[in-house]
Amino acid sequence: MNKKKLLKILTRWMISVLLSISFLNISGCAAHSNIEPLGKNNISANFSIGGPIVAAFDTHIPVPYATVGINYGYTESFDLNGTFHLLPLPYGILGMDVGATWFPSFEYNSLIPTIGIQPRIMALACIKSDIPERFRIYPLISTTAAWIWCCGAVYTGFDATIPLSSADYDNETNSIIVSPYLGYRWNLGRNTHLFTELKWHGANIESDKLAVDYIEIGGYGAITPLISIERGF
Repeated sequence: MNKKKLLKILTRWMISVLLSISFLNISGCAAHSNIEPLGKNNISANFSIGGPIVAAFDTHIPVPYATVGINYGYTESFDLNGTFHLLPLPYGILGMDVGATWFPSFEYNSLIPTIGIQPRIMALACIKSDIPERFRIYPLISTTAAWIWCCGAVYTGFDATIPLSSADYDNETNSIIVSPYLGYRWNLGRNTHLFTELKWHGANIESDKLAVDYIEIGGYGAITPLISIERGF
């Protein structure tokens, strides 16, 4: 196989992966760093990387979907959030999501969990020329329950998304996409945290409707490991 043919095959495969990942990642594409309120006027920044594990070339390859984000404590129980998506940039796509996290209940050193509810909007915009459909917007909501445990915190929850349009490869898109997750926050210092998270992306989506083969559970969704580092200021 010559280099030109191999490059063509790899390009087609990567485009298929990106199409499928774009659809999966409207249900959340970064580790959840908003598991407890920042406190009024406090700021934190984060970098997250991770993605579905793709079956290809007789092995399994994690796709490195990367994001950067910032959180601001508007009140003691209400944070503002924004995330910028890095991976789509080389392909002429701008992606970001903005939202807020409300903590109706927050406890420390207690068996009672800290509860977070995070509505947000994700927007994708194509900056290439001759593209008829340039913008797509997706409403999302996340819920999280977190408990202080050992030298950090364990947390769990789910993302829910209502697609406003169908994926090109699936004309019968689910009316809602649900993605449960489980993670642990490691305290690396007073203002630095490491988040390790495992998400079941699209747990209600049949895997054979996706463009590529993922590691899934019972024929549904895609297993996604995520890592995020957060620094408070």
